[in-house]
Amino acid sequence: MNPLPDTFNNPQLWPLLLFAILPALLYFIDRRRARRIDWPALRFFLHRQKGRLRWMRLREALLIAVRTLALALIVYALLGPITLVEEELGADRTSSRGLVLTFDTSLSMSYRPDGEPGNLLERAKARARRLLAELKPGDAALLLNPARPPEEAAGELFNRERNHAELEEISLEAGRFELLHAIDEAIEAASGLPSTVREIYIFTDFQAHSLEQGGQGSLDFLAARLRALDPVPSIELVDCGAAETRNHRVIELESDSLATGTASPVGLRVKVAPAPGAEGLQLRITVNGEVISSRPLPPAKAGSAPLEIVASHRFTSAGKARVSAEILGEDAGDGLRADDARHLVIEVLDRLEVPIIQAEPDSGRVDGGHWIDLALFPRYGETNPPEVIFRPAIRKSITGALLEKARVLILSEIQPIEPPELGLIEDFVSRGGGLLIFAGEKADRDFARGRLWREGRGLLPARLLQHHKASAGETLHPLQTDLEHPVFSIFKGVSEGEFSRISIRKYWQAETPGEDAVILSRMTAELPWIIERSQGAGKIILFLSSAAPAASDLPRTPLFVPLLHRMVRYLALGPSSSLASEQGRAIDLALDTAEAEVRVTGPGGESSLVEASELRGKPAISWSQTLETGFYSFDFSNESGSRRMETRAVNANSGESDLRRLQEETRQQVAETLGGRL
Repeated sequence: MNPLPDTFNNPQLWPLLLFAILPALLYFIDRRRARRIDWPALRFFLHRQKGRLRWMRLREALLIAVRTLALALIVYALLGPITLVEEELGADRTSSRGLVLTFDTSLSMSYRPDGEPGNLLERAKARARRLLAELKPGDAALLLNPARPPEEAAGELFNRERNHAELEEISLEAGRFELLHAIDEAIEAASGLPSTVREIYIFTDFQAHSLEQGGQGSLDFLAARLRALDPVPSIELVDCGAAETRNHRVIELESDSLATGTASPVGLRVKVAPAPGAEGLQLRITVNGEVISSRPLPPAKAGSAPLEIVASHRFTSAGKARVSAEILGEDAGDGLRADDARHLVIEVLDRLEVPIIQAEPDSGRVDGGHWIDLALFPRYGETNPPEVIFRPAIRKSITGALLEKARVLILSEIQPIEPPELGLIEDFVSRGGGLLIFAGEKADRDFARGRLWREGRGLLPARLLQHHKASAGETLHPLQTDLEHPVFSIFKGVSEGEFSRISIRKYWQAETPGEDAVILSRMTAELPWIIERSQGAGKIILFLSSAAPAASDLPRTPLFVPLLHRMVRYLALGPSSSLASEQGRAIDLALDTAEAEVRVTGPGGESSLVEASELRGKPAISWSQTLETGFYSFDFSNESGSRRMETRAVNANSGESDLRRLQEETRQQVAETLGGRL
């Protein structure tokens, strides 16, 4: 190795080296000026001190040399010598800088600000590209992609090309972005970086619901965890959102009945939120492409509540109908177009099979099954059948073939059911079927409290305690009924008083149901009468009295028929609720073994084949390319040549389309608590 420097920072200071010889020059000048005098009196003394004189001359020479060297070193330092050393850095060498880049890929990041070609996620990726470009050989970078766990990228920290490829692969994903959870994962990833300098970057639009209320304790914990690392990473919260957003949105599109006939109109309820200041907007509702309603929207103000609009439509034929509600107008353009419309698939039925299970099917008017059957399908004579979609049938037992055709099952009484049949009912409800149970005087309490209740895991929404019969002079009435519920909303106003005058003479006392159940009607503050609970994709409603007139006045009043019709329609909603999906979520459909090919057609008209897979061990298809909102049609082709069609609607997540942001003070507080910057 060459001990001499390769170059100097200040070569113009070389003349200063002349000052280094100044001490020696002064010495020799002074020595020449001194006169030599021979003094005889000192000869004897000098002869005795010759050794001491030699030491004095040597010390004087050393002093001059030290002064000269000191001045030379000072000048040398001012010259700024540099020695260049070339050394190849390998991947096993400790990195000087390590980056952790975390991206908010929720669908709110698809917002496109005015005047920019890309969305908020593209804005975040542009900043990330600049950060990756600053890295040098041996630096580390870890990109946290929600679609891939962090541990899968741990072995690729030093691969710059791979980092750039991963950045381009990051795309919008379904699901909510949780700020504290993202920071926690970033800290965990940073702790494994082999770097002397660690940096964390969180790219997000700071949507209001990304930070839970009361999360200060979790934030303090994350700050302590961050400071515990050695070296301590720096953290930067990168705000990719727009300071002011402009967005119209259709929040909800609902039907009051998805299982309906063609005889009566179906109500449609739409909730919209126009952007403040927008004018000339209209809400258009279409059914199968035909406009059924178009009305102007009043200009909205900042902070105003969403608008609710109600319409109705009478379907002319059975099948699956496509219903859409869309905001239109010259001023309808905004940065998030996916939520300008919502879509719904309504299954229009011309008949609805309703099995009624009763221990003695031919018991006549004594048991409640007869009254349920008569209410669903009133008999006016063979030549004049009523226009109802219900096709009830009283049966003694349950079979799989019977449940395959049914959407709602009614137990007119609680009697022991064999385990195989009970398993069929539980599977029917979990898949989306509706179950209506009447607990009459003949109810088997042991079976109800055992197999049917099963400590809250069974089909019964509440545990039965004791059967009661009202004494003479005692009268119970439905005192507290949830008239906002879809089943009871028709009794508001004129029928509300009639409903509260129903007398209940025989009933079951039940324990207070759990949190997963809802009491729809009470006889007293302590005694529930009608209880609802969800199980799987289906719903269960329990009457704590019989459907026979001996238990209450209800079957003999004009209220019984509309109440039962509404209740059966409501319970039939379960399977149809799967006809709509959220943007970015996969659509899963069961596949028959004989079906050889499935082709999907998206909202834009593009068509492609779908590969078969398995769902819960059965043949199925799963279509995950649902970022575009609208209707998706699935064409199933059978080996024999027959075909069937399935249609699903895909809508924007209403939470992701709410673009309200965290307050500036909250954002600053998060950054300051973590010791980072915004």
